[in-house]
Amino acid sequence: FRRLIDVETMHRIKIGDIELIAVTDGAAPPVSPSWPFPAVPESDWDSHRYALDSEGFHTSNFGCFIIRDKEATILVDTGMGSHPPERFGQAPAHLPGSLSAAGIKPTDVTKVVFTHLHFDHVGWAFSKDRVSPFFPNARYVASRTDWEYWSTCTDDSRADHVKSFESNVEPLSGLGVIDLIEGEQFLSGGIRTLPTPGHTPGHMSLLLDSNGKKGVVTGDVFHSSAQFTNPDWSHRADVDPVLGRKTRKQLL
Repeated sequence: FRRLIDVETMHRIKIGDIELIAVTDGAAPPVSPSWPFPAVPESDWDSHRYALDSEGFHTSNFGCFIIRDKEATILVDTGMGSHPPERFGQAPAHLPGSLSAAGIKPTDVTKVVFTHLHFDHVGWAFSKDRVSPFFPNARYVASRTDWEYWSTCTDDSRADHVKSFESNVEPLSGLGVIDLIEGEQFLSGGIRTLPTPGHTPGHMSLLLDSNGKKGVVTGDVFHSSAQFTNPDWSHRADVDPVLGRKTRKQLL
């Protein structure tokens, strides 16, 4: 499995006949690793400096992926978008330009798959006018479990995610352009979804299998390459840290 793709710059790889292109909606400001991983002592990062930047900070990208085969052009996640939560300030809003640089027009996308429904993964579901889908020819795909969780969530600490769900995701249902799925589902050829819960109840990854080659797009199962050797390290945004740890170990 190809475990990590740096989305600071655009990368393309082939997995058999499937093309995987890393694109980005920008990056979050660097922070101390103790912020995303509050249960991990800072001294534990000394042996994992490779996972931090040159100044010892944790960096995060609003990374998205294009998966393309002969039948479909699938966008995995849509970044932060142009209307982020107020506490984030001005959004980088790089995804439209990043897609253009990859030679992808919004009209080329045939499916948009949300690994989960956090606000930094659903931002470009709609155009800036918040009226029409940004990807007009696409069917949107989300986990039914995640949909049901966010449509009933009353946890004040997750209010930004609920607000984003109500403005960026829920209206897709009224337009009849979203499919809610459960379990493993084939999307096209050797591309299928895989439930990987923990970060959110309905989080899912995408498995790519073509001509004897395999890959996986893991969404937010992992937030740092240090978690490949420390799958027990949990991100502060994990809804169910215990289940998240189990999922990471199963994927590895």
